[in-house]
Amino acid sequence: MTKTDHTEIQCPQCGHNEFEHPENLQDNDFVKCNSCYFEIMLADLKEVGFEQAKDVAIPEAQAEVEKIFKNLFKGFK
Repeated sequence: MTKTDHTEIQCPQCGHNEFEHPENLQDNDFVKCNSCYFEIMLADLKEVGFEQAKDVAIPEAQAEVEKIFKNLFKGFK
């Protein structure tokens, strides 16, 4: 089982995870980082978030698969 069950999208410029955004937010609206004031379209920020999540989830999944295989073949020495 993977360990991370929640990640927050981080600003691609500074890593902060809080953004200012308009009400009724749409994918083509811009959001602004509360720390460095970097502005990015929400759709692009979602893509950044997806890549950030993959960077966390894939290594965790690989480690878990390796652990499963290691335990699976433990008795075949």
